[in-house]
This record gives sequence, structure tokens and C-alpha cells, in this order.
Amino acid sequence: MANIKQLKHLEHLEDEMLNYGVDGCMAAVSFLKELRKMLGQQESSGFMQTKWDGAPSVICGMDPLANIFFVGTKSVFNKDTPKICYSEEDVDSMYSGDLAEKLKFSYRYFSKLGIKGVIQGDLLFTSDIRTETVNGERLYTFRPNTITYGIPTDHDIGKKAGRAKIGVVFHTHYQGSDLPTMQAMAGAPVDTFNKIPEVLIVKNDTPMDRVGFSKQEMNKFDNYISKIERMCKICGDFLDELVGASGTTGDAKFHISTFLKQFFNNEIKNARSIGNIDEALYDLANFYHAKTSKELAKIKTAANLTKKRNLVYASENYLVDNIYKFKAMLTLYKELQAVKQMVIDKLDHLEEFRTYVQTDKGYKVTTPEGYVLHKDGSMIKFVNRLEFAYNNFTLQKQWR
Repeated sequence: MANIKQLKHLEHLEDEMLNYGVDGCMAAVSFLKELRKMLGQQESSGFMQTKWDGAPSVICGMDPLANIFFVGTKSVFNKDTPKICYSEEDVDSMYSGDLAEKLKFSYRYFSKLGIKGVIQGDLLFTSDIRTETVNGERLYTFRPNTITYGIPTDHDIGKKAGRAKIGVVFHTHYQGSDLPTMQAMAGAPVDTFNKIPEVLIVKNDTPMDRVGFSKQEMNKFDNYISKIERMCKICGDFLDELVGASGTTGDAKFHISTFLKQFFNNEIKNARSIGNIDEALYDLANFYHAKTSKELAKIKTAANLTKKRNLVYASENYLVDNIYKFKAMLTLYKELQAVKQMVIDKLDHLEEFRTYVQTDKGYKVTTPEGYVLHKDGSMIKFVNRLEFAYNNFTLQKQWR
């Protein structure tokens, strides 16, 4: 699960069961068991990285075919029309505005790092870094996307930020003989890069040995894993049924399973979490009715309208007929969110950077974007969706 060729999108831990049914659910359990080893400081092949809210995401390095340094966005991986910039002039010919300026900064300074392969990172700042006082503390601040980051001016990282022309978090490297077929691999060999004061490279490895779960918290975590694993097996057939019935075309477009992820995202946009299961089920039914009513209103012919309306009726009956299975699924989703949040709350205290969101009344303290757990080449993200995802849905993006 979440084993991706090129790093374009990561999935939430709790969404894997909606993507892949029982296999996705058991994959989530496997991630949690690996995380348990890390929390207990046992031998583990997994590792955690802090997920930064940087933008844009930049791909750079040596083109494996041309053996020339390049920069670009995720468009470098396009098979038909890749946008690969081998010079600042190339950037101007392919991009415009703020994005072009950031890519030219990237080319100008990253080309001096001596990068051997192909890597990916998220930009933190270029010329938009500021010095300001927040809550009585003198900080260097920058807002690449939704979150505003701050670091004290007298901190070792702050001193480097004050001298730098560009800041970046490199988090991924690629393997392969050409760009379109390259495989994403976790981490980037930043310790091998040339050290130049113009570039601040922020490391994103999360120190799991400093998390500090108490014995009571560890027992609680173990109980979560056991309960979720049991529920995966109980709900497995129904989860597979939901995945099989969902789709974006044809009759499947109107099945209620197609709207589940949309429903959960809509709850986040409205600052709601899955609390009371009966209320959540009621909200799901109302959400489905509202969404399909809009779809039905677009249909022009009477015959097609009748057909699609019958599909909606059948799906509403499906919800009623399987109400206890839906309740079990919602409970499982809620449990996965709870155990994930338990870990996030601990990790957030380890971060050195201050994190804020901009409001009409000034800065409001917020949590980091989240974390990415790596295991055997697969990745899954741990994000406080009611905090970061809500802000991401509702606040204007800075760099665009």
C-alpha cells in the first residue's frame, strides 16, 4: 500500500481501507506494528520524517540521460511533454510569475550543491524570508504555503537562515535510468552535498528515540493495534465490497461507496470529526443525498434521469440494509484516526520550528503539517486533519 513510483501524492493512514479494502486495512495495521517497534526502540526497518508544508515541490539533479543539471516541478516526469529546465532561460520559457522566480533561485543555488543523482524537496523560502517579533520572540519567518514557520534569530538554524538566499527540505531521491521511469526512494543524501551559505537545508528526520511513551501510553497503543486488527478482519468483506462498488464512471459513479472519502473530507472542511457514530451515519446519508441531487439535476433526458435516480434509491437502500456494517466501518475509521493522533501529539513536541497560521487577528499557533512513516519502500502520512487539513482546505495558499 502507498508504494509509489514517483512522489506525487501520499495517503492518510485511515484512508487505506477505503482505497484497498481489507488489504489496505491490514497494511495500516502493519505500519502501526512497525511504528510500535520504533517507539519501543526495537530493531526496525522503518523510519519517520517530518512533513513540511513547503511549496513548490522541486525536482532537481543530474539528468541520467543528458548528464546535465536540471530543475523542475513534478512535470519533469511527464511522459509526453516533460518540462525540464537546464538553465534559467529554460525556466523563463516554460514558467511565469512567482513559480518561475522560485525555480530560477533553485537552479542558481542548487546547481552549486554537487548533487549526483535526482532528488526532490519542498521550498521553504527565497527572497520572502522576514524578521519579526511573535509573542515577544525575535524570529525569522517564512510562509511557503499554508503554515508560517518561525525560528529564533539566535538559534543555530536561525543564524544560517539569516545568511541564506533559499531554504529547502530535501526528502526523496530517485533511482532509475531515465526520468519517466524513475522510482521514488525515501530520504536524500544531504550530508554529501557541498556546504554553501546561500542554501539552508533543513533536515526532516524525526528523532523517534525522543518520543517518550510511558508504559501506560504504550499499553494503550498496543490495545489500539489489537482492536484495529480485529476490526479489520470483521469488516474485511464489507470493505472489499465497498471498494469494488465504487468508481468515477458508469453506474458506480452513483454508489454511496464512491462518496465516502468526499464525505470525510467534507467533515474536515466543516471542522467536524467522527464522534457519535449514529450522527456520523446520519450526516453521511445527508451528504450523499445532497451530492447526488446535484448530479441528477444535470441530467437532461427523462429516461437517463429515471435510471440514475433508481441507482440513487438503490444505494440509499443499500445503506439502510447494511447499517450495522456501515457503523462498524465508521468505528474502525475513528479508531485509526485516534491511534494516529496519539502519535502525532507526541511528535509535535519535538519540533524546533514554531508553526502558525495567518488570521485576520494575526498569527495563531498551529501544529506542524504532519509526518511520513516509511516501511519497506512504502509510505503513509500521519496528519492532524482537523488542524492542518482544515487549514489547507480553507486558507489561501501563499506561493500561488
